Amino acid sequence: LPYVHSQPSIAFFLYSATFVLQVVAIQREHAKFQVNQLCWTILVLCLTVGQLKYIMHNVYNGLFWFAFPIFLVISNDVFAYFFGKSCGRKFIQRPFIPFSPKKTWEGFLGGWIGTMIFGWYCSKWMAQYKWIVCPTNDFDLQPHPDLDCELDPVFQQATNIFPSQMFDVFPVALVKMLPGIVEICAVDGNPNILTACVSGEPTHTRHHFELVLKNVYPVQIHSLPLSMFASLVAPFGGFLASAIKRAYGLKDFDSIIPGHGGVMDRMDCQFLMALCTWVHYNTFVKMATVSEAKMIFMFNMLKEEEQLAFYDTITEMITMKKQQQG
Repeated sequence: LPYVHSQPSIAFFLYSATFVLQVVAIQREHAKFQVNQLCWTILVLCLTVGQLKYIMHNVYNGLFWFAFPIFLVISNDVFAYFFGKSCGRKFIQRPFIPFSPKKTWEGFLGGWIGTMIFGWYCSKWMAQYKWIVCPTNDFDLQPHPDLDCELDPVFQQATNIFPSQMFDVFPVALVKMLPGIVEICAVDGNPNILTACVSGEPTHTRHHFELVLKNVYPVQIHSLPLSMFASLVAPFGGFLASAIKRAYGLKDFDSIIPGHGGVMDRMDCQFLMALCTWVHYNTFVKMATVSEAKMIFMFNMLKEEEQLAFYDTITEMITMKKQQQG
């Protein structure tokens, strides 16, 4: 594509030109209405187009990082609906969201618990298929079962040791409820002599907690904060959509999907969840978003003479590295 290098500049120029024309077109007698429309336009662009960019990044990082957040949001909706219908206002009478009276604390908390469990086992299942976890440069509507790559360590079973410091921020009683947690004690107050605590032993003093998970995919651990975000934060995207509908006296955004209030009602949480996934991936999974697939993609964007110069440089670097190792 000859103009792919200029795409960001062209898009920004069109946005700037549209913004200037909108401001120039403001008339004194209609200023309030026009400014209102301009603000709504900018807000919608930030909430949809701005966050949609990160969905594309997630797709190229691997189908897992695109599909898994979607499954989390859907599962949270299902669990929240189930717990809200079955337990709503039976334990907590206080309204959850004033402008959305059907939302209950039981549904919100039940959705959180259910999503955490679902995310743990769903990530384990998805991590077993290379065509789901492998990154790619091809964007196609159909998955490629023959896709192959060298698996990232996050998708390989391993023994995972949790830092003991992370348990210090939680109440002791809550930490002891975790399955597999081991309480480590110092003998006679000596921190150099540590052993598993024995209940009632007077010489044992609690030193720290240890949690070791064997034969667990690291991505299952990553699924926990993503599941927590999908159940505790992402739903507020839906609450914002509900507030907008209440403010304008609408029951549904549209009727394209019967019984679901249109496409927007299904996507109000997905954009925020996609942004969270991208941030989590680049912060905790891939410290530097450089991979073979991305390097090939960037190489193909270079001009022919730049590709040749790049090839010569890489060849020279590899030769020098072999000489140093030899």
